[in-house]
Amino acid sequence: MTSPSNIDQEQQLIEQYQSTGNQAFIGKLFSPYMDLIYGVCLKYLKDQHRAEDAVMDIYELISIKLKTHQVEAFRPWLYVVAKNNCFEKLRKANTKQQKEKQAYTMYSDTIFHPDSESKEKDLERMEACMESLNDEQKRCISAFYYQSKTYQDIADIFDMSWNKVRSHIQNGRLKLKKCIEATSKTNV
Repeated sequence: MTSPSNIDQEQQLIEQYQSTGNQAFIGKLFSPYMDLIYGVCLKYLKDQHRAEDAVMDIYELISIKLKTHQVEAFRPWLYVVAKNNCFEKLRKANTKQQKEKQAYTMYSDTIFHPDSESKEKDLERMEACMESLNDEQKRCISAFYYQSKTYQDIADIFDMSWNKVRSHIQNGRLKLKKCIEATSKTNV
């Protein structure tokens, strides 16, 4: 627990930093809590190297935040900043993993990469089902599958964002898959 004299010293360091911008004041504020912050980061990130990097990121972050924030109790504020920083890193990592998983699923789906004897029938069904797509989905899917363009290539060609291309391809694939499955059942 921080004693009242430490709180006063910390408050003085914050005020001195805010008035001068001198990083030495941040160093004096931050250094007694480095082990605590490292422990918090290690707890959430569960990786020594990521935790070490996060400690440095937090140092930079507080040097920015302290310029504008009024902090009454530095230690609890620092703990919350550290915890939120770790949560943000975990959220970003999770989002990246989900996108990679979606991309893997898209490339490995047997409907779009058939290896069976009914490949020709599947392709005919797919061509017929392409008509159910909207124009953007048709263009993106055609460029991706028939012209082997990357998402970024398609985004550049059609002047749209990478996320928009991904969305058109994913939604188009879903429509195609449903249409192909429906026509497969009616033709059996």
